[in-house]
Amino acid sequence: MAEESVEIVIGPDGTVEMRVQGVAGTRCLDDTDPLVRSLGGAVEHHELTEEAYQEVETEEQDRLWQG
Repeated sequence: MAEESVEIVIGPDGTVEMRVQGVAGTRCLDDTDPLVRSLGGAVEHHELTEEAYQEVETEEQDRLWQG
């Protein structure tokens, strides 16, 4: 499993960009929620990476096989 990391970039205009790597599925949203709230809580844009869809696809496939 890849190392999990969170990179936060604060631009000169005050915008905050957060990049999460090494976390499969959308767990990254739950994991970073406290950090997002402490930064003000307003999210203007989410862009999920390929990793975000890995766990979802596996769960969907398991559900289809179990009927």
